[in-house]
Amino acid sequence: MSQLFTLRSGLALIVWASALLAALSITNLPGNWGHSICGVWGCGPPLQALVGCHIAWLVVLGPLVELVTRSCPRPSDLRLHLGKLLCLIGASLLLSVVVYQRVMWWPAVGEMQQKYFLQRCGFIVVTSVDVPILPMMVIGLTYLLRDRCFTFPPEVEPSSQGSGAVRLPSRHG
Repeated sequence: MSQLFTLRSGLALIVWASALLAALSITNLPGNWGHSICGVWGCGPPLQALVGCHIAWLVVLGPLVELVTRSCPRPSDLRLHLGKLLCLIGASLLLSVVVYQRVMWWPAVGEMQQKYFLQRCGFIVVTSVDVPILPMMVIGLTYLLRDRCFTFPPEVEPSSQGSGAVRLPSRHG
């Protein structure tokens, strides 16, 4: 008998909500984590806020992506494709930041500030918490590396006729 809401899924939801609350609570931690990210390229929020927001995105997106892949008959294939897709989206967003900054920021600043173009682009990516560029790329790379680390090459078994039969190793055994 399958139920829509089981004790296990209820506990998972409580753990997920607690992790999200803990991530967002980082923004309110007291103390000086260092100055906010400032320079000739701009000024950003305090480090606690950035860390908390990026971790919150990871807590939201990570389980969501994992839930989608588990519903697939061949989750390892979907994880690989989803990892590639998330990396591609993240790289596209990163490229759009670079192009936008080159078109909009570069002409508006002096020659001295133009030396800091890469820092400005990095600043925009790091402080971008409305569009989760970094968390998407982290999750995408995690899925790509996870698939690469846990996928083994097929083993060839010798046969009496000289041609080897390929046997795929089990992940669980």
